[in-house]
Amino acid sequence: MATRFVPTLQEILYRLVGAATDDSLKQPVSANPGRFPVVVRPETRAFLEAQANYLGGSIAGIAGAILDGVAMSTQGRDGGVAALRGVTERFNVLIQEHQLSFPAAVEALSDLGFTLADFASVDALLLKLSSSVIRSIADRFYVRYDWLAGKSDQVCEPTPHCWYKAMDVAANTLSDAKRLYEDVELILFVKMDTDLAMTDDEQDWKRLPHFIPVLRRNKALPGGEDLETYETWDEGRWSYWRCREHIKLVVYFAHRLGVHVTGKRLTAQDYDLLLNGGALPVTILQRNPKVIAWHPDDYVLPESAVAKAPGEWAGIVASPDYAETFKYFEKLLQERGVKL
Repeated sequence: MATRFVPTLQEILYRLVGAATDDSLKQPVSANPGRFPVVVRPETRAFLEAQANYLGGSIAGIAGAILDGVAMSTQGRDGGVAALRGVTERFNVLIQEHQLSFPAAVEALSDLGFTLADFASVDALLLKLSSSVIRSIADRFYVRYDWLAGKSDQVCEPTPHCWYKAMDVAANTLSDAKRLYEDVELILFVKMDTDLAMTDDEQDWKRLPHFIPVLRRNKALPGGEDLETYETWDEGRWSYWRCREHIKLVVYFAHRLGVHVTGKRLTAQDYDLLLNGGALPVTILQRNPKVIAWHPDDYVLPESAVAKAPGEWAGIVASPDYAETFKYFEKLLQERGVKL
């Protein structure tokens, strides 16, 4: 008889912001849900079914994991063991959400001394996950150390001071990523209803068009799987001329460097999750359509067939305020061997 996978409480709690929960809210509640050993509301039953379908377990297993976790946590019966187990569970969530098998995870973390034997048990994994190793893993996947170490529920936070008033920093980051990774993409995320034509920054704050840059890095692993990571940058306001000009300069450099630049839209809920670090970026982005919704290049490249605001870009190019920025860009591009 095949053993059914029963997810841990940590995995289920992480999934509370995931696709399975969204799906459970969209599905009609069945009038005849069938037998279930615990009396719950139909909506709760739909939630448990959605989580079970996503995680590949049974609804009884899901409910049992939740009840066991709540009981043990409330009674304090597992002492510090639960906190230790939480570290390994969050590590496993990180690996699973990035769709890495354990052999691929070993390949991605081989320089940190990981072997397949480290995944054989919770105890073996705990011996490997020292604070310095956890710090290195957090840096590699662009998540917060405090989340991976079990000290906080905020999964990640934007990289500060990485593009706004720091276009040289963005250029260096993009240049390094292009050198070290096989596929690099700079994605500007906006909410579904964002109006990029709004340039009046005096409107109601909630109506102002905001964006979140995300740098996607992809590297092929020896076994044929990919290590794909997402680094979230500071949010910007498209309606504020300085923010808009600075991100346009970053887009220009990325284009010259040969980095893909795309614009995509998220639901308001997922945008806020990405902004506030409520879930792994990979979780949010994988459950949203990968269709390109808008083209940041159109706001920068004069030769674009549908060039938008060409006058503003011409003003950026001519402005003495950005003369040193363009010189720095050209220097980096020359070092990269890009034809000027």
